[in-house]
Amino acid sequence: MSRMNRENFREMIRGLIATIIEKEVVLGEAEAKESVVTILDLLEDLDLFWNSDMEFEENAEHLQHFIDRTREKYTLGGN
Repeated sequence: MSRMNRENFREMIRGLIATIIEKEVVLGEAEAKESVVTILDLLEDLDLFWNSDMEFEENAEHLQHFIDRTREKYTLGGN
């Protein structure tokens, strides 16, 4: 039986997003790139696994938009 629920899912996602932002601030984008990309992959995987039926987050497009924007920043920025 899964212990994941809406509150845990949302807190987990918020924590990972906060970690990305903090790594960029503390380390700079160039130094944070490898970690940020790894966390983005994890965010996508967790969303696909836990939220595939939109049970925990009906507005998953907001998370995907954040992931896409962040990936684009690293791709276009050449960092």
